[in-house]
Amino acid sequence: LERSVNQYQRQMLQTTGTARPGERRRGCVREVHRRQSGFSMIELMIVLIVAALLLSIGAPSFVNLVADNRSVAAVYDLRSALDTARSEALAQRAFVTFCPSTDGVSCGGTWGAGYVAFVDFDGDAVVDTGGADNDTVVLSQVGAHEGLQITFNGGGGTGRVRFDPAGTALNRSGSFVVCDQRGATKARALFLADSGQARSLQDTDDNQVPNLPAMDGGGDVSCP
Repeated sequence: LERSVNQYQRQMLQTTGTARPGERRRGCVREVHRRQSGFSMIELMIVLIVAALLLSIGAPSFVNLVADNRSVAAVYDLRSALDTARSEALAQRAFVTFCPSTDGVSCGGTWGAGYVAFVDFDGDAVVDTGGADNDTVVLSQVGAHEGLQITFNGGGGTGRVRFDPAGTALNRSGSFVVCDQRGATKARALFLADSGQARSLQDTDDNQVPNLPAMDGGGDVSCP
């Protein structure tokens, strides 16, 4: 009887292809393996082409965004430094000089390389140490904006700012212009008034270039 049952089960397997409990059909395994074999070469090429197109569209926008953020940050830093220097002049009831600096302790070099502000008791634009004129550095920033061109067209011909004990920048006013390799249409600018207060300059004639105030000659800002 048992032999007859086994023969019957083998016949059923051959007829229906149904596996007994605990058994797996080899044909099914091979079929699953074929379905999980991965992408074809054509599918991979299509994916790579689409990815390249997306990068070519998005990369320039990302580069411009990074450059814009750098310029804006440079203007914010300049404005903050000017406000700090002015506040120190009022607090100390003394002259405070704000000038370009390459070492953070003396005037010299370009604004793009760095700048320093210091209490300048004798108003000679030199950080004096020792003696009666023991000047104090208020703030310094060096190398933070490398790659940017920062110019200042004021300072009464000295190229630097000096706040008096009343906090004014009388006869030392002017405009700071921040440029990168994209030129004037992407420039940012800041104007320092005789009152000692600074404000950002805007594009007032819709030509994508910030405009100088009338008291500073008017017209568009320019980049080196």
